[in-house]
Amino acid sequence: MPGHVRVLVRLLAVALITGLLFRLCLFAAHAGQWEGAATSSILHAFLDRGLLFDVYVSAWLLVLPTLLLGIRHLVGSTARWPVVAARTSFTLLYLVVLFLACADIPFYAYTNMRLTDMALSTAQTVQQSLKELVSTPPYLLALGAFVLLSFFAVRLIKRCFNAAYSPEASSPLVRRVGIFILLLLALGTGMRGTLDPRDAPLLPEDAYLSDTPFLNQLATNATYSFMASLTTEHVDYLPAEQALAHVKDYLDIGAARYTSPIARDVVYATPPTGRNVVLILVESLSANRLHRFGHPKVLMPFLEHLMDSSVVFDRFYAAGTRTCNGIFSTLYGLPAIGPQHPMADPTMTAQRFHGLPGTLRAAGYRTSFLYPGDPRFDNMLGFLPNNGFERFLAQDDFDAHIPRNSWGVTDHALYTRTLAHLDSLHRAGKAPFFATVMTISSHKGYNVPDDIPGFAPTSDADDENIYEYADRALASFFTEAQRTPWYANTVFVILGDHGQRFDPVYEVPLAYHHVPLIVHAPGMATQASSSGWGTQVDVPETVLGLLRLPHVNNTLGADLLQRPHALAYFCSDERLCALNDSSYWIRTGDVERLYDHVRRNTNDLSAQRINDRLLLRTHAMSMVRAAQWLVDEKLLGAPEQGAGKVP
Repeated sequence: MPGHVRVLVRLLAVALITGLLFRLCLFAAHAGQWEGAATSSILHAFLDRGLLFDVYVSAWLLVLPTLLLGIRHLVGSTARWPVVAARTSFTLLYLVVLFLACADIPFYAYTNMRLTDMALSTAQTVQQSLKELVSTPPYLLALGAFVLLSFFAVRLIKRCFNAAYSPEASSPLVRRVGIFILLLLALGTGMRGTLDPRDAPLLPEDAYLSDTPFLNQLATNATYSFMASLTTEHVDYLPAEQALAHVKDYLDIGAARYTSPIARDVVYATPPTGRNVVLILVESLSANRLHRFGHPKVLMPFLEHLMDSSVVFDRFYAAGTRTCNGIFSTLYGLPAIGPQHPMADPTMTAQRFHGLPGTLRAAGYRTSFLYPGDPRFDNMLGFLPNNGFERFLAQDDFDAHIPRNSWGVTDHALYTRTLAHLDSLHRAGKAPFFATVMTISSHKGYNVPDDIPGFAPTSDADDENIYEYADRALASFFTEAQRTPWYANTVFVILGDHGQRFDPVYEVPLAYHHVPLIVHAPGMATQASSSGWGTQVDVPETVLGLLRLPHVNNTLGADLLQRPHALAYFCSDERLCALNDSSYWIRTGDVERLYDHVRRNTNDLSAQRINDRLLLRTHAMSMVRAAQWLVDEKLLGAPEQGAGKVP
């Protein structure tokens, strides 16, 4: 075997062994997600699908080394620079792959998905990224592993190339040409991920092999998943005309009176209440952590008690898995649009959105957004003041002596600043106020602060005591708010921006989206529970319905007090999901699966429950596709009268 071929075989072995080892790490770290799976399915994930995806990535790593070393051998050259160039290119690309593989381990533990460009959402500022890195043990371990493995990998790759420097025995030109052609054919096959030239190149859905969702994700790898996510931005599930027809029929939208085809007038038989609104988005508030929804402990006694005198929507879901999704959908009544960043994507920042802040501001409300962290995070400072908020307060507006961690000041400090701000608004005049408060202390990895006198967490588990702290801080806020003159005239809305990766039965854990929605209006809304379905998209209309404020609804939401839904839909990055009383539908790429979430069954029931599948997919795809078209056409600002635009 020629020396350069031996080099390429060794490099392929290094890449494949790397993929296998990291797949084993993920497999061992999440044993609970594959327990009970057939041995044949596990072996298939490793030795068939897993090997295929690793070969695919390895082939792309070997493009330059194959060409450089192959051409050098073909022309009979003994020059050293092609070998140096081949080694350098492979080493650099391999280190990128190694970094992604290391990052994938903590990323999966947090999101229940293989690495995607969602990991870049916390890298918007170098300062924030460094703070998050040094304050989160799993990230530090991943970085340490990368540094250590890189040291050995560079030395190993250097040794692999030793054979390429040695002079090779001369051989006939025909043989050299034949070897080069065979190398190119093998490389091309690997880069396509299939031996059949009639097949399409390797696709994400090629990883699906099992009724155990974890194994379907295990089969792919971090590099493939990350690179694939970079190409899935614009949502185009079905024709926009078809999607809008479904939306208008579902929401009972009649003849268009505005340029936006979904804009419709909303009037009430009684006058506006003129109440203030305080909307609190609690970081990572998964329903899974509440006793009301089955958690064995009462981690948040105040919030549970507050529910007893509030309207609670039990089957309520977050639109996405990121804070930016929670803020955007809750305020502007639009779903998460696949993996797009709703407050930083160029298509979003190039236009104005009306939603709840714009409607209330136009009605004379003073609007404020309070965030305890870096105002540049998720482009909040760039987006929110341009879309309905007069005031934006962030960590620089807090006293300098208040401690901060990588995410910002504590919930207690945030609520204290919020109370002072609301008091000042009340004293300034008679106009009502609308304040949105985004908390942070219940973020995974946040250390429990010690700034609430007399509070000490009772749980030994970090992912429980952060909720205990968040609850105590909320209790303190309400205790102080009840002493103010504006409390009795205020509607309080409390919900999670998203949940967390608890109970990962499916590839998209329901606990990541199932969040409570609590409406507490002293003297107005009595205790009630709604068993209908809803999402953050419905918050603007539900709040405006409580205020009895006439307006033009230019969102995809409805008033849940008047019209709860029979299903819910949401996006988990590029994955689209929907569920109703019996079925849970998940679309990943072109793969669609339907589960019986009531029985926690992981068998695909798409063929058995055709009606459920069609109902859920049609609704979810139509709503998200319609939102994409409305964004593309810039029709989501303050509604303008005129003929409705059509696709």
